[in-house]
Parts: sequence; structure tokens; C-alpha cells
Amino acid sequence: QEFSSTAAETELKIANTNETLTLPVMTATTVWDIKEMLAERLGVEATSLQFFAKQGCYVREQKDCEEIRRRVTVKGVRSFERARMEYPHAMAVIGAGHIGLRQAMIFMKAKEFNFVIFDRKPRVGGAAWWDQANTTSKLQTELGVYHLNFDETLPPPKDDYPWPSRDALLEHFDEKAREYGIMPYIRFNTNVAEMSISGAKEHTVYELTLQKTDGTSDVEDRFMTSAVMLYPGNLSVPRRDTYKGEETFGGIIGYGMFNEVDYDALRGVSVAIIGHGAFAVENVRTCLEYNAGQLYLVCRRKNLSCPRFVSWLANQSVTPVSAALFLNAMQPMYDLVGYDPWTYYAVQANAARTNCTIMQKARFGIGDVYFLAISWGKLEVIEDPGGVKRLSDGALHCCNGRRLEVGAVLKLLGFIGNFDNDRLMKVKEMVGFWVNEDPKRYLVAEPISVMASNLGGTSFSPAAIAWSEQAMWFMHYPKDFYSKVLEQSYGLMPRHKTNGEDVPAYVVDARHGTQTMMIINSLIPWLAQRSTVEIEIKATRMWTLHPVEKFIQYCKEDWDYYCDRLRKEGLSGPEYPYTADAVGRYLKAYEAEHQAATERSRAM
Repeated sequence: QEFSSTAAETELKIANTNETLTLPVMTATTVWDIKEMLAERLGVEATSLQFFAKQGCYVREQKDCEEIRRRVTVKGVRSFERARMEYPHAMAVIGAGHIGLRQAMIFMKAKEFNFVIFDRKPRVGGAAWWDQANTTSKLQTELGVYHLNFDETLPPPKDDYPWPSRDALLEHFDEKAREYGIMPYIRFNTNVAEMSISGAKEHTVYELTLQKTDGTSDVEDRFMTSAVMLYPGNLSVPRRDTYKGEETFGGIIGYGMFNEVDYDALRGVSVAIIGHGAFAVENVRTCLEYNAGQLYLVCRRKNLSCPRFVSWLANQSVTPVSAALFLNAMQPMYDLVGYDPWTYYAVQANAARTNCTIMQKARFGIGDVYFLAISWGKLEVIEDPGGVKRLSDGALHCCNGRRLEVGAVLKLLGFIGNFDNDRLMKVKEMVGFWVNEDPKRYLVAEPISVMASNLGGTSFSPAAIAWSEQAMWFMHYPKDFYSKVLEQSYGLMPRHKTNGEDVPAYVVDARHGTQTMMIINSLIPWLAQRSTVEIEIKATRMWTLHPVEKFIQYCKEDWDYYCDRLRKEGLSGPEYPYTADAVGRYLKAYEAEHQAATERSRAM
């Protein structure tokens, strides 16, 4: 039997209220169809709803199999707005860095004010910028996708310079925390040392043990909370290694982070940088800033480094950039240094180089100075699978037999997670970003590695807003976590446990993070809708703050600045490689990819 598909409207009215909801329906739409829709929207059981409609002089309850009437009174709910979980205690946010501040902004935007933020520091900003960064550190990605105004209801930053300094970013965090009224919710100089748990499921409560970090009190405090969100920032514990012969080296040995090294002492000194991650690449620029002598970067294998234009290309995208185009767009920089990015260990590609996947343990170091320093003869990259063999008086010895005459060794060996975070949150297993299947224990650190055949960006703010909205949804509607995430995901939610050695459970890789986001968005329509909005914010902010001509101008000015410094040292090298024609070709290639992806989506 064919049913009528004639369009119509039905007005639903909550019994004993004036609240109404008008829905588009078809003539054949049944009562049960509407009950199921409302149940999904309001988080209630469809069987708990009753629909009443006037029939002649009487009002009678409609049966589930009947066609929905045009005016219906609904019993079983108090409002068409879904009721949030009400908690007896404030929710706790641990960490006043980028995500912690974003979480506060997301809460306040949703008129949720029942939260408190704890941070060990006396100011906002987070450990990544306060502790790990050096005073000369700059943002590697672009400001357009790294700022607290990253929201469709807020204006973009006024400054269009793409790579602000550490101090400028800390000032930005402080300014926005004050402007948006977050400061009264933050308890600074407070360490959350312990947590005890009582209750079950959505009625679980947590008792936090608080310690002052400014020496004002030795007395521990107790704080009852109904939910805990921990945002520990980047991996925070540097890998450390001691080389044979360090005691005889006679020069500077230190870690190129945490302001451990006096960079003024590197002026005119040849430097060996150990490692090839983002911090190692950043230290190349820092050494140039301080007029260090010859630079060597010693690594077991080379990671892909990302030129600034290629980062811009990914961050301005609406549909992600294919990994093949991402690598092709790198080529002008890699040609300067004689490297072929397609041959790197991280790249798995077909013979024609039309399709590929990037699987890299470390995140991209983003910047042009790395390539400039190599092409101008200031930096030599030494790839030695054996690494550093030993040090001697004024020299570093590689396992391949190479001897480097240097006066300083900067160790940039990467970071590992902090097992204290697992201990505090009592993590046995991460389910997505939730601890032990508990929707009210949420723990997010930026996933490690690069695992992608398409790249939608290289920055933090788009992820930070999505993570914060995820946290809020399941704090407000914890039953959705049990009924949808645990029951309806059919075991697809990624899970992760510690390896018991150097990887805590909360430290997850890029695949875990991506899979979590995809599954959650497929289960929660509001979060899927927000994801679409945030992609538009990303693309719009990039083109508003960093239109391509202006961005390339900034890149070239920065390149020329360092070229002038190297010319004074008697060096020479190539000009900035991304011409207007080259940039136009890669943008045209992206636009073709975007159009094809859009057409495929429409055809589905």
C-alpha cells in the first residue's frame, strides 16, 4: 500500500502550558513517528509520551498507529527543551590553559555557570606556554586557527600577524579570560592532588584534595564536585638521556625548552640539536635569533616538516586537503634542500604518487626557517639510525663515525605523558576521551602523531572547541553516554590502556582521536551540526585574518629577515620559493578537490 506523502504541519502543545512546537509532517506520519522523534530530541522513552487530540466534542488519546492529527496536546514532558542533568555540586575543570578556558566559554555560552577551574599557576595560559616554551618561542601554526575568539558569535582578533610570540599569546589568554568573565571561576595556585569517588553512574560524586602551590598554606582543602574535566595540555615530561662523555665535553649541554638554556651564551657557538620534532625545528629558529654559529641537527630519522604555506592551505580548507596535495605543496621548500618528502618513512604512497597516507609518530614542526637554514648552509641535518654515540672535549660523535666540533648540545628528544594524570583520574582504560566508561570523568590531551590520508588543519582551536562541546553535552545528558556511546556504537569506540612503561592511558594517538570524534558526531546530531559550523569558522577566520596574498607577503618578509642575518655572516642562498604562480597552482588543485568532494557528498 502506498501512503500519501503530501506535506503538512502538526502543532504540538505541552499540556497545561502555552509552549508549542510546530513540525513538518506528511499525511501518513504516525503518532509513533512523532513520539520517537520527540524521545530522541528530549532524551526520554517514547512509551512515556501521550498524545491527545480533539475529535468532535471530545478529546481522546491517539493510538501509536494512527495518523498524527494537526493539533495535538502532549503529556509526559514538561518542555520541548531537553532538561539538563542537575548536579548537587559544581563541576570541576582542571587546567586554565587553552582548552580549560575554552570549556569555561562553552559553559557560559550555554548559560551554565555551575563550574570551577583549578590551576597550579598564578595566571592563565597553561603549561605548554608557561613551562615548555622558551621566551623566543612563537606560534607555529596561524593565529586565525589559534585564539579564544574562535566562535561564530565572537569577532576575530584585530591583529593579523600570523605567528604571535609566547608572551603575546599569554597576554591574549589573560585578556580574554577577563573580558569574558572567566576569572571569578578560577582558583589559581591550586593543585588537585587526589580524588576519591562515591556513587554510581550519573549520580557519582568526586571529592578532590586541593593543595596550595604558592606557599601560603600547608593545609589541604577538600572540594566536592559532580564532574571532573582534566586538560593537562601537551605531553609534559621531556624525554631525558645522558650521553657517554658528557662530563668531559666542556661546553653547554641542556634541553632546549623550559628556558633551561641561556641562549645568549650560544652567540658564535656551533650547536648540535638532537632530535627532529617540532621543538627541534623551533630551536633552529631560536639559534638563528641568537646568532649561534654552525648548526647541526642530529636525528635517527627525519620527520616531515611543514612549510608555513602548506599549513595555511590545510587550515583554510572546508573539505580536507588530500595527503597527496599536502606533500605536493611541500615540494618547493623540499626542492631547496634536495629532499624528496615522498620518500620519508612516514609516507605510504602508490607508485604514481596520486594517493598516500602520512603515518608519523611526531607532529609536524611547522616553519620555513628550517628549510632556509639548510639551503643557506647554516644548518646540516645528519640522519644516523644509531644516534649519538658519545661526547668528548668539544665534540659530539655520531654512531656512523661522524665527529662534530661543537660548543653546545641541545637535547630535544620529545615528550612523554605524565602518569600522575592517570593516577589522579584513576584511569584503567580510556573510552574515547572518557575514563573507565564514566561520562563525568573527561580527560583530553592533544592526541600524538599524524595519521591521515586527508588533512583538515594543523592547529588547536578547532579541536579545543569540539572537545569542550563534547564534554558539556555528556555532562548535561549523561544518559546519552550509556544509551548511545556504550550501547549503540557497537564496540567501535576506541579504547586505550597504558603500556606500563612510558605511555599513560590518557595519551592516545591521532587515529584514536579522529575515530572518537567521528563516532560521537554520528550519535549526537547537535555535535555533528556544531562540527559543520566549526569548519566554516575555521575557513572564514583564515581568509579574514590571512588572505593568501597577505599571508605570503608575511612569509616572504620573515624569510628575507633571516636571509639578511645570514648574509652578514657571509652566507648566500635561495629566495622564498612560493611565488604567486606556485601558490595559485596549489589553490587551484585544492579547489578541484573541494568541488569533487562536494559533488560526491551531494550524490550520497
